[in-house]
Amino acid sequence: MAALTVIGVGSRLRGDDAIGPLLIDALSRQTHPQLELVDAGSDALGILEYLEGREHVIVVDACQMGRDAGSVLEFNSAQIDFVLKDDPISLHGLGLAESIKMAESLHMLPEDLKIIGIEPESIQFNGSLSVPVQRALKMAVDIVEDKLNRVSQLAEA
Repeated sequence: MAALTVIGVGSRLRGDDAIGPLLIDALSRQTHPQLELVDAGSDALGILEYLEGREHVIVVDACQMGRDAGSVLEFNSAQIDFVLKDDPISLHGLGLAESIKMAESLHMLPEDLKIIGIEPESIQFNGSLSVPVQRALKMAVDIVEDKLNRVSQLAEA
């Protein structure tokens, strides 16, 4: 099993909400035996099967956090209620926060779970990534690559 699993959540049809799958696309251009990439699409509940049995997991999603568009924030499952702002219209059938909480109640959370939330500017249908979120994509790739290097070193030790 890979040392690090990266799960991208989001709809490719909704502008900045595509950030999760697009991050998976960017990372898939490199091959690394210690990296498992998962494009979960817009099914946040679908991430459950990729949490169980893994030690190090990063979930990347467009998250409405009340920050400037393109803001990147790393947080863990214990911080999810404090970071994500209430949004009456979830972009996914079951929201990321609810999926993480469900995994926790089912004892499926990995030992090391990080969420990279990226504040969207626009989630309109058939839109492209906004300029701030394009910059955030590069930052998120750097965060994942740094984590992969650290986890790979641990796995080799």
